[in-house]
Parts: sequence; structure tokens; C-alpha cells
Amino acid sequence: MTRARLLLGAVTLALPLATVACSDDPQADYCEAVRDHQADLTEVAASDDTGALFDALDAYDDLAEQAPRDVADDWDAVVTPLHDLQDVLDAHDVDPSSYSAEDPPAGLDPSARRDIEAAAREVGSERTVTAMVAVEQHALDVCGTPLAR
Repeated sequence: MTRARLLLGAVTLALPLATVACSDDPQADYCEAVRDHQADLTEVAASDDTGALFDALDAYDDLAEQAPRDVADDWDAVVTPLHDLQDVLDAHDVDPSSYSAEDPPAGLDPSARRDIEAAAREVGSERTVTAMVAVEQHALDVCGTPLAR
């Protein structure tokens, strides 16, 4: 048997294995999820509504759940503070779309205001912002597309 035939045989045997491996590729599955959520995330990014960020939370949760190991911690650093802020706002029955730190809702308890502002600071913290930059860059580098256009 010639060398060419041996090589061709090896490639023929390896090809079905490569196809199976690609279908179970966590990067590929994650990139598909990025593309699936891109339109919704683009809409949220373009919104002037301060509460629109919470509209992205389901998509973020899905991406965090599907994230490959190399970006999973960054996704956790993005979604955890968002959930914490949403929980604090919900606990105090505050609408994120209308909340303003300069002009909080009438009757809002000072401790509730402190809780909300502390949770909001975590969302805007260097750690959260850096993690968001990392997940954005990962989508560009690995998936070839941004999270939002």
C-alpha cells in the first residue's frame, strides 16, 4: 500500500470523528447562542431605557450557562451583580426604568436607597465592567461576532 493511500485512509477515518467532535464543541454551541441572542442584545444596547439592561438578563443567563470554561467566570461576574440589583429593586418595589439616584421615589426608605445604590455600584464596578469587556472580546475573538451590533 502506498503512502498516499495510507494517508487517504487515515483522513477518511478521522473525518467522521472530527465531525462528531465539532458537534459537541462547547465553543460552537456558545457561538450559536451568541448569534441567537444578538438581535435582542442589540435592541437592549440601543435602548434609552435605564431598565432595559434587565431585558438582557435572560439572554445573559443563557450565555453564561453555555459559556466555555475560559469565559465562564467573566459571565458570572457580569450576571451576578445584575441579579443582585434586580433582587434589591424588586424587594423594594422600585421600577428600574424610573429610578434615579438624584431623585429617588418618594417614600423610599433610606436603607433601601443605600441597598439599591450599593448594588448599582457593583454593576458599575471595575470587576463587572472588566468582565463585560472580556465576554465581548471573547465573542469577537472566538465567535467572530459581537454580542450586540
